[in-house]
Amino acid sequence: MKRFLLLTLLFLTACSSPSATPASFFNVTPAPFNLSLESTPEQIQKAMLESAAHWTTLQMSGTVIYYLPDGSTQTVKEQVWLDPITSRYRVEVNGFPGIADQVIKISDGSTIYNTNLNTGSAETFAFPDSARAGQYIPPLQPGTAYPNPIWGQIGTPLSQLAFPSDMAQNIGTFKPVGTDLVAGRGAVIVEWTFIENSLPSWKAWLDTQTGLILKMQEFGKGGGTTLQAERAVESMVLDGALDASLFAIPGVVQATSQAPAESNPVITESGPTSAEEAGELYFFLQPRQQGQAIELVKVSGVCVYDSANCPPLEKIPAPFPFNFTINALSWSPDGKFAAFSYSDEPSGTPTKLWIFDADAKTWKAIAQAPYLDPPFWSPDGSWVAFRSQDGVGGEDVHVVHPDGSGLKSVAVGLPAAGRPYIMDGWFTDSILMRSALPGTSTSVYLVRAEDGQARPMFEAALTKSQFVVSPDAKFLAYDDLDINMQLHSLKVMQPDGSNAATIAQFTGGSIYPLIWSPDGSLLAFNYYNLTNAEPSAEVYVIRRTGENLSLLYKGNTVGRLLFSPNGKYLLVEETTSASGGHLFLIDLATLNQSMLQAPGLSTDYDWYAPSWRP
Repeated sequence: MKRFLLLTLLFLTACSSPSATPASFFNVTPAPFNLSLESTPEQIQKAMLESAAHWTTLQMSGTVIYYLPDGSTQTVKEQVWLDPITSRYRVEVNGFPGIADQVIKISDGSTIYNTNLNTGSAETFAFPDSARAGQYIPPLQPGTAYPNPIWGQIGTPLSQLAFPSDMAQNIGTFKPVGTDLVAGRGAVIVEWTFIENSLPSWKAWLDTQTGLILKMQEFGKGGGTTLQAERAVESMVLDGALDASLFAIPGVVQATSQAPAESNPVITESGPTSAEEAGELYFFLQPRQQGQAIELVKVSGVCVYDSANCPPLEKIPAPFPFNFTINALSWSPDGKFAAFSYSDEPSGTPTKLWIFDADAKTWKAIAQAPYLDPPFWSPDGSWVAFRSQDGVGGEDVHVVHPDGSGLKSVAVGLPAAGRPYIMDGWFTDSILMRSALPGTSTSVYLVRAEDGQARPMFEAALTKSQFVVSPDAKFLAYDDLDINMQLHSLKVMQPDGSNAATIAQFTGGSIYPLIWSPDGSLLAFNYYNLTNAEPSAEVYVIRRTGENLSLLYKGNTVGRLLFSPNGKYLLVEETTSASGGHLFLIDLATLNQSMLQAPGLSTDYDWYAPSWRP
């Protein structure tokens, strides 16, 4: 595969790929430096590692050229605006041949919005808390690399030059070989040679004052003299003021919600009748002080409706420390087991697929790959599906029985032109897959677990939206975005694509996440309203048939939504409330809101990645 395509795949999947990111290493102000030909290898490496602490905002534009084996070249233009302290960025890329003429990636600090302006395709994601890294400085550990969390959400080639710590963590030699002037700034030219090679793998022009990479030539992992790619900054402004409109999602600056809703009860009765019906809440405690560890804990569902009889919080031991990006536990339909993708290696790779036995409190690794996306259980609990990545653009989809047997790849039947694919979950005995390439017209595919047979879900490519399957598999819910009007239509249709009905509409902003109630009668979703002076998260519940759109919660940023096992409560993961990241509960009969409480549960920690064990 051509080098261009490899880097493009990394770019396209950056927002959803798991990253080996430590909890927090940022907002450190090291001593200034001035790189020169006299700088030692250790000084050069330190400057690259600590570069992020020497600037606050960055605006740059430049060119990326790929030199192909047949002697031809491919050229990509890129513009970048970065404000990492507030987790905001804007990146515009032009010239992906055969894929997208113009791609724009934006973060306003709470929502990530990726779009191909030529085709109108767009996807939105909540900005993950794990990527709020500010002026990130990773630890230096031999043989270990911690990718910059913010760049992990962007993934484009020119923007990576702003985060040279990524290039400073491998084992090799840094050698200054000259000086130059790039984009009007002084640069020292540095060659880097991997410890097992004799020729350099890359050459970088480092800004003498900040350690930023102004230009980079790449010769391949094995080192050599044949140029494979060159990235060059043509203009750059450091620490300048960046207008807030740069980070506004296109077309929504003056937009308003088309569906104002009242706050109305959505069910008639509150509270479960037994502890078994209440289930258990599992989530993670994130300490706010250095030197403390992240912990997995559980709270009885009884605490949701009967605080007087709420048992104390219980800490759940795990055979590995929680040092990297964490996703919620994925529970089997019967609630006996949870699947969890995580690495027990200090380097963060390979990632293992763990099965957690909730009653025995034991963990068993049943599969591994360099990187694993969060797993999904089949509706009957017989399979666990997961998507793997090799870190250099390759990806695959596997299924395995929860006891570790039957491991196999099931992606061979997917059309190669649509790679990479995103896995959205299950529909009966098949896995829902869709292409992640912007602008492609490939269909949504159903991949059978038993034999890997892939077939289009619909006769026509209706949309590139994420489909959310109702618990009884009778309906699909999705956000259908008209990018020209910036109109979000929340739709429900039958699995064959027929009888699509719009049940709510909003102009501007974004809708994410979207979930079904256990009985399939209700949908809950978070709408990021970007029209106000202070963007807000608004949580709504609506009947599947479109009645009683009800606004139940207003906050800052919402990560996950969960219905209780009996469907009588809604849990809201508020990631940046006034008291920090915490879990709030809404009684769907009375609309009473309360923060989760239990003996031993402290608000001195952030609570995140919740899951409700049935």
